[in-house]
Amino acid sequence: MSASVVVVLLFAFLYTASADLLGTEEVAFSAGITSSQTLHNGERVAFDSLYTNIGSAYDTNTGIFNCPFSGIYLFQVHTMASQDKSSWLELYHNSYYIFSLYGHSNNEYGAASNSVILRLSKGDQVYVRSVNSKYGASTDIYGQVDEIYSTFSGYLLSPVYEDIINIG
Repeated sequence: MSASVVVVLLFAFLYTASADLLGTEEVAFSAGITSSQTLHNGERVAFDSLYTNIGSAYDTNTGIFNCPFSGIYLFQVHTMASQDKSSWLELYHNSYYIFSLYGHSNNEYGAASNSVILRLSKGDQVYVRSVNSKYGASTDIYGQVDEIYSTFSGYLLSPVYEDIINIG
């Protein structure tokens, strides 16, 4: 085999390998709630209206984002409580608490938002749960098909090509 053939084969291999590693992981989802919900027992929230689900990582039935690629991800949660009610939600990475958001206003609708950047491993799960009402008020999320105020979104900021210690 000549040196030029070896160089061409090596270049083709490196080009294919780099294409497999760089820029091919596209992950983004955004989902909203289309009907009002009252939650009492720390239930996982299933955001049922899907706006985008690039990479098919978010499941509207379970409310779980299943991480398809290790990397750095941004997550945002927004909620609106029904009038004169409360909405108290928490974001979890696997089974570990990450953050809370709480909205309440007397005689009005109460809104809250929060966001975080997390380093995830392939197979990790991220989801939103209501807070158990034994710690305060029940969660009353406002939503209608034509009035979506509560959303859960996330997307891959940057892939990570090294082993990450798995949480949980």
